[in-house]
Amino acid sequence: MTEPITITIAITDCQQAYQFAKQQRTQERSQQVYCNTLAVLATQRFLQRLGIETDLAASHCWNPLEQQLENIADLYIPSLNGFLECRSLKKSDRKCHIPPEVWSDRLGYVIIQLDEPYQEAQILGFVESVSVSELPLSYLKPLDSLLDCLTSEPQVPIVKLSYWLKNVFEYDWQPSKNLLQIMKASVTRRAELDPQRSDIPLRQQVENLYRHQSSHRGKTIPSHLNPQQALVNLIQTTDDDEIRWKSAELLWELDPKHPACPVISAKDLGIYLLGYAVVLIVGILPKPDGRILVLLRVYPPEQQTQMPAGLKLIGLDDAGDLFFEVESRPQDDYIQFKFTGDRGDRFSVRVVLDDVSFTEDFLL
Repeated sequence: MTEPITITIAITDCQQAYQFAKQQRTQERSQQVYCNTLAVLATQRFLQRLGIETDLAASHCWNPLEQQLENIADLYIPSLNGFLECRSLKKSDRKCHIPPEVWSDRLGYVIIQLDEPYQEAQILGFVESVSVSELPLSYLKPLDSLLDCLTSEPQVPIVKLSYWLKNVFEYDWQPSKNLLQIMKASVTRRAELDPQRSDIPLRQQVENLYRHQSSHRGKTIPSHLNPQQALVNLIQTTDDDEIRWKSAELLWELDPKHPACPVISAKDLGIYLLGYAVVLIVGILPKPDGRILVLLRVYPPEQQTQMPAGLKLIGLDDAGDLFFEVESRPQDDYIQFKFTGDRGDRFSVRVVLDDVSFTEDFLL
């Protein structure tokens, strides 16, 4: 199937699209929903020809509330427990607009060309993933690729942490200023609980880190370095990974954009954990020997001060074997685990609360 496939748009399809469109508040949104609906119905008819089951009722775009909130055109594929995004364009278009809200959680993207009388739709091609708002049509793969995607065993998405060091992030792991503020809010809370710590001058805090290195106890800051330079020196030279992390976090608090800082991102897990909006923080810090320090930390939302009791942070190696488990107590304001890995290592992180859980796979 290398050529576009033509699908006849039925009168009932136009009627359904009109019913959805007339519920929208603006003309622009009405036109958008109208075309989205026709694109989804055309894709459904195409997949029916191939014997692939779909479920319109389970698709987000069939929900009137979600139609008003987001520009979505998804089609649920029960066999893969996932959503195919169906994006439309006009005959004159050379690029297809794909809004950022659908850049993740999709099996792939089918591109459909609609004629102006809305009597025919052409299935032009397919891509597995997108990261741009305007997708050139030259990027489309033949429809054979779509068939391969829908009939092959699904691949588990994996977060490539080494890409983070190049400032390349998965869409749902983009660094978020709002989420990362939670870390600073936690620092503030700890300072409130321990006023003596907050009163310690910065140079003395750094001095304490130097003195408490396991292999260089009693060592002091080189006199020619200011506190920030001393932190960078400590990150690059200490043999004590705990001190390295503490130094890196303190530097991050002072200047998150400093090149010696750890790379940190976050994901809100509220939609996975029955609405309890805990946040998973992942931080990575390269070591001088080429290995990578990994920080995994779970925080409560910024407006809350304590974790739910019994929440578990679990780590699994690439064989699925447990290599750590941390459980929260009522008095905890976060839980965490730190470890060192090699580039190419795979691991999974699971956050469990009562009978629900969230799991993400990572590659160093």
